[in-house]
Amino acid sequence: MPALKSPEAVDAWLTKAGWHPGRRCDGIAAAEAESAVESFRNDGGSLDVIAPALDFLREHVGLVAPLHTSPEDTVVFCPSLMYVGAAEDIQELADGLGRKVFPVAHDTYDGGTILIDEVGRFFYLHHTGGYFLGGHKYPALMSYSRGHPLDDAEKYYV
Repeated sequence: MPALKSPEAVDAWLTKAGWHPGRRCDGIAAAEAESAVESFRNDGGSLDVIAPALDFLREHVGLVAPLHTSPEDTVVFCPSLMYVGAAEDIQELADGLGRKVFPVAHDTYDGGTILIDEVGRFFYLHHTGGYFLGGHKYPALMSYSRGHPLDDAEKYYV
């Protein structure tokens, strides 16, 4: 994935994965969100579906976008736990932010998770820490595409 430098570039990247303006997958998004809640429960955590995350998933759930030239390196737009114990790490991020968060995507290369909080901000939880991506979809995905350095999520803690 080349660095995405504009909303148009983000849209083009997502379009290659099957997205289009006005895309709606309400039923799939609701089912995937409930599945994520159950997975978190099974991982010892608690998770509430929040409106900004569900809105994002309704438009993007099921997309698989290339991250690099390798077909194994993708961004999967689905709310999944990527490892045992992820619920605890996600809860730690939510506690620090003082807001609920919900996963909306993950990358298959590093197993990092993209999350949205209650006010629609995007964060990235990676094995190296938690990071702020942006205040909404376009700056978040542009930041994500550029990679490090990203703002540490702790700058946004209450």
